[in-house]
Amino acid sequence: MRCEICGVEIRGTANKVVIDGATLIACRKCAMRNPSAVVGYVSPQQRSGGGPRYTVPRRVSTVRRIPRSTIVEEVVDDYAERIREARERMGLTREVLAAMVGEKVSTIRRIESGRLAPTIQLARKLERVLKIKLVEVYEEGEEYGYGEGEEEFELTLGDIVEFKE
Repeated sequence: MRCEICGVEIRGTANKVVIDGATLIACRKCAMRNPSAVVGYVSPQQRSGGGPRYTVPRRVSTVRRIPRSTIVEEVVDDYAERIREARERMGLTREVLAAMVGEKVSTIRRIESGRLAPTIQLARKLERVLKIKLVEVYEEGEEYGYGEGEEEFELTLGDIVEFKE
């Protein structure tokens, strides 16, 4: 499934956001632009039914496609269980783990309960200390420009609106 705001393929859990009264399925990056708009999460099983699709024919153009790719780092979905199990396996308390990574005990508690997702930087520290894998790295390809012919593409909200910073 793709993000209905920017069009990026969503890996893992999608976010359900409400923007100006419209409920949309968004990737983590788009959902984090306005965290107060997030109203829930959509698991891969819930997404299989699909939603409305808006297709428009591409314009015939002589512009060549220029392949671009972005390296994306993302914290795994089951980070809370992995961290808790590794900490217990090593015989560490939350207080000791917090001191080892330079965080508060309350932060470690919230991460282990799943209420707080660690930043990439904190996840890297936890990986080193607990000797576990928390960050997935993958290459996300995008294509810019139009090819020749009458192909269809999926129109997203991000193709239409301009974001204010």
